[in-house]
Amino acid sequence: MLKTAVEGHMATTDGRFGLTLIEMIVCTVIIGILSATALPLSRNIIGREKEEALKENLRVLRESIDRYHDKMTAKNPNLPEESCYPTTLDDLVAARVLRRVPKDPMTNSATWRTRSTTDPIGAAHTDGLNIFDVFSTATGTASDGTPYSRW
Repeated sequence: MLKTAVEGHMATTDGRFGLTLIEMIVCTVIIGILSATALPLSRNIIGREKEEALKENLRVLRESIDRYHDKMTAKNPNLPEESCYPTTLDDLVAARVLRRVPKDPMTNSATWRTRSTTDPIGAAHTDGLNIFDVFSTATGTASDGTPYSRW
């Protein structure tokens, strides 16, 4: 069965059109190779996007805590330092320095781990006096090897 070109289509000498089994196998192998390389890349991209969203949400929360502190210090200059920080994240919303508490993209929850001004650095638990800093509650590690909870 020799192939000849007829009006841009491949045809066998007996007039049938179509692909040979070898052409079909080659196309299937090429599609398989392309999809096998695309799947891990898409997983890495989604992971990096979540990491960037986590960094952004932490930045927004920390800047809001600083704005709250500045606002409370300006309003009441004689308050002790510990009293100038919010006691809950909802205080940031009530003081209008944040529209809403953002979600942690790693846990898909608006729950964050906090540290107060009286906690020792690196403490596993907070005394809950106020909120000086926030961290993710996610247990995983980032693409650079650092735990999300240390960001």
